[in-house]
Amino acid sequence: MSALMDDERSGKSVYLHIGAPGAEAAFLHRALWENRRRLGDAGVCHPVAGPQEHFAAVMDLREMSWGGRRDPAWDGAWDRVVRRARDWDGPTVVFSQGLLGGATEQQVKRAVTALEPAEVHVVFATRDLGWQLILDWQEQLRHAHTITFERFVDDLVARGVHAPKPYGEMFWGLHDPVRVLGVWASAVPKERVHVLTLPQPDGSPHLLWDRFCDLTGIDAAVCDVEGIAAGPPLSAVEAELLRRLNEKIGPALRGDYDRMVREYLVGHGLDAAGGTGRARMGLPARHTEWAAKRTRELTESLRASGFGVAGDLGELTTAPDPGPFMLPGEVPEELIATASVGVVAHLLEELTLAHERIGLAHLHSEMADVRQNLERLLEAAASPSPALQRAARRAARKRNP
Repeated sequence: MSALMDDERSGKSVYLHIGAPGAEAAFLHRALWENRRRLGDAGVCHPVAGPQEHFAAVMDLREMSWGGRRDPAWDGAWDRVVRRARDWDGPTVVFSQGLLGGATEQQVKRAVTALEPAEVHVVFATRDLGWQLILDWQEQLRHAHTITFERFVDDLVARGVHAPKPYGEMFWGLHDPVRVLGVWASAVPKERVHVLTLPQPDGSPHLLWDRFCDLTGIDAAVCDVEGIAAGPPLSAVEAELLRRLNEKIGPALRGDYDRMVREYLVGHGLDAAGGTGRARMGLPARHTEWAAKRTRELTESLRASGFGVAGDLGELTTAPDPGPFMLPGEVPEELIATASVGVVAHLLEELTLAHERIGLAHLHSEMADVRQNLERLLEAAASPSPALQRAARRAARKRNP
């Protein structure tokens, strides 16, 4: 690229939303994807060509496998995203993927260098550590893991990044804002590193969206995010039921697990676990003071870092709602039984509807076949076959020698 072109494009800003997972990251990249055309008309580029290319690009940049496999289609995905960002003529590019936060210094340098001379900004959304522990465990459940919540937290507290794989490295490498942003600050000036704070989750993503738009300069009015739900955290009953189901269905579903569980269970079947209420989760009592103290330490480090803040760092240390909560390991068996009945009833209803849809589709297919056969008969009647035409000519010659 010529120096002249570099100079012409130096006013462009690229915002990389790098996490944290569980802090409405999934909502954010879905909102950007579904509004990509509206954003483009407003001068903002979301440089992905498919709804999962953001994931492929980060797998490529970080040279990772996922679930023990690496898709060859990921190769070159980061460079393709970068090319679209560099070719964009507008002032702003926005990319979102919660696993970017785990990049090494070498990978961060590669990412930033590839996007220059644009001004690269980094955005990290987070909330208090207690909720991040809860939300990350629930995300692990959505990927077929079966570890109990109590064991998950015990290991992360006692052993930190050295907790059993993949939990130690995955949690502290992606959720510790000081650790994550310290790595990105090795390649991005601190005035372009931004912390976006969030209070405890309530199922509404609007605060995240409003703060993200203010930070990036996106006009929120040009986008439509209605219907893109972040969803509340799983209740203690739902989470424990999913964990137990994973022990049975994880090995059976294998590669179909993610699609089946996300499409038919989480947010659908689990919501049908009638009669169990929405008993929210909390931390084990033995770790509540530790989590509060560690959150205060992280917050003070962020306050001293000089990073920009969208929101209020005080939200990270605000005492959580002291209302009743339940640990998954303490969920009574009768609640699990009630929830199981609700889930089975929901899935049987979905299965019945699916059979009806399949039957209707089969009937449509058969009707289409009948219609095609009728059309062929009509064509044959209108245009006699060559054999029939030859027979008619022979008969005519016999009558007229």
